[in-house]
Amino acid sequence: MIEDPAADLVRWVKEGEHLFRLTLESLQGAAALGSKVEALSEETRRLRADNETLRRALDLLRAERVADTFKVFAEHVTRLATLALHRLGNPGLLTDEAARAPQTPHRS
Repeated sequence: MIEDPAADLVRWVKEGEHLFRLTLESLQGAAALGSKVEALSEETRRLRADNETLRRALDLLRAERVADTFKVFAEHVTRLATLALHRLGNPGLLTDEAARAPQTPHRS
């Protein structure tokens, strides 16, 4: 019933080598994954910082656009109010004078 002890020893050594190789590969893979996780974490941090910078720039551009819109609107209302005041003083004033009022360039 007892098998050859030398064959058992050879089989046991081969299995041990195989287990050792698998363990080593697993450890190397874990180290590589750890490095990759670190690199991805750093990239995520950088992208979040870039995203925040872009978000602030977009908010600033939106605020500038709203301010420009209000400025153009105020200039238009001022022109209309000036025309109305002129008409009140001169009821015969032609509407063509309102069309000749200086136009300000619009920003897009």
